[in-house]
Amino acid sequence: MRKKTSEKLLKCVDNILSSLEMFRNFKGNSYISAKINKLCSDNMAVLEECADGVENKEYLELLDKFKESVSKINLEDAAEISKKMKELISESIIYKVVFMPYKASMWDSLESIWMAADKDERCEALVVPITYYELDSNRNPVKKVNERDRFPEYVNTINDEEYDLENDFPDIIYIHNPYDNTNLVTRVDSRYYSWNLKKYCEKLVYVPYYKWVDGVSSASFKSAMYHADYTVQSSDDAVKRCMEASPEYAGILGMETIVVRKAMEKKLINLGSPEVDKVLSLSKDNVPMPDDWKGKVIKSRVNVLYNTTLDEIFESRTFDKVKETLNFFKKNSEKAFVIWRPHPLMKQTLTSMLPNLIDEYDELMNEFITGDYGVLDANSSMHYAMFWSDMYYGYKTSSMTELYKYTGKIVLEDAPKLTKFVPVHGTEDILGNLKENNVVDEPDCSLEDIVGIIAGNDELKDGKHLDLENSGSKINDYMLKELLQKDELDGGKF
Repeated sequence: MRKKTSEKLLKCVDNILSSLEMFRNFKGNSYISAKINKLCSDNMAVLEECADGVENKEYLELLDKFKESVSKINLEDAAEISKKMKELISESIIYKVVFMPYKASMWDSLESIWMAADKDERCEALVVPITYYELDSNRNPVKKVNERDRFPEYVNTINDEEYDLENDFPDIIYIHNPYDNTNLVTRVDSRYYSWNLKKYCEKLVYVPYYKWVDGVSSASFKSAMYHADYTVQSSDDAVKRCMEASPEYAGILGMETIVVRKAMEKKLINLGSPEVDKVLSLSKDNVPMPDDWKGKVIKSRVNVLYNTTLDEIFESRTFDKVKETLNFFKKNSEKAFVIWRPHPLMKQTLTSMLPNLIDEYDELMNEFITGDYGVLDANSSMHYAMFWSDMYYGYKTSSMTELYKYTGKIVLEDAPKLTKFVPVHGTEDILGNLKENNVVDEPDCSLEDIVGIIAGNDELKDGKHLDLENSGSKINDYMLKELLQKDELDGGKF
């Protein structure tokens, strides 16, 4: 049964017990006795009406005994029976857990939590992809988008325009968009700003759609971090550095630092990364090779996932390094093949923030598509490329770079401004390093060196297996426990 129903039942039990006590005190007053009898009858009727929701034979037996003790005005027996009834009612609670992703490509940040909740008998889990808008360079909405039809077939989604959030009032809402009205490229519908969602749930939980990179990622304020009840982080470093940024957050919010810091201490918590769960679960069954890759992504070559990020383009303000990289694959197509994945929001971001680079990007894209030395990965999910590639090449600040490390395969971190350089280390030294650590970077190594080493060492293509705790289950259990504790603190009952 829903928590609302359980609260109603528990209140009915308490009302009946209070009525019996009043009956004792006003036993000689026929008017008050009649009122008390009516109150008992009404509350007992509710207990009987909702008995099926408990789905427990023992509860029905206790209810009969409870009715008998009430009819005999036996307060002691009724109180004793009610304790067990309350336990059974609380054990029958089903928590409504709603997931509100906005981009299908970022669903992996929530998926393992949803899987855990969907299997949990304590939960009723719903996935409601929410509407967002693409913005022009003046931050005006130009296109309304809902990606519900892009989610995996095994995820049963609900139309957000048909979902009655305000009346359903779920126990937990999970989101992965933290920007509310501050995003410069896309923006969710105002109905789904974090401070609005918080009005219609017990717990609002923000899970970042990017993987924090210890020592690299920067702590920056996102409004949902403050308005949500919890922000799930994936490392102690993330929690610590976000906490240390409290003065910056306070300045943006116009609040005292100490107030914001205390709030952050309660909200920020390291519970792992659902995105890592997803990477560890990849197989031929859940990420079959895309049809247009067949016959191109083959074992006889080193298949390189090349991730082009927004950060590196902002840093270099040019596509020179991208051109150099793609040219390498064009010249070495017999031994190397590129799966190129520009950031999904590259075109929108250039339009909004770097319009002078749009023509160059379009020209580069057209040349690549008409070539035969690589495939463009435009899949909403990055996991096809992660699974079917043999190594990764990308900027260290990208969460995809961090996530790829969990495949156990080789990661070469790109230096965006560094072109036509001479590597610091020779191939023998690099090979020795790769046997200890699957992550190397420029200028210590070059793309050409790493491709050559992997081409001569097939075992490096497979990667090292990692066995880690499932974060989705951990997060689901933690949040349900927090709900339980909140209910108990709110009056010693649910």
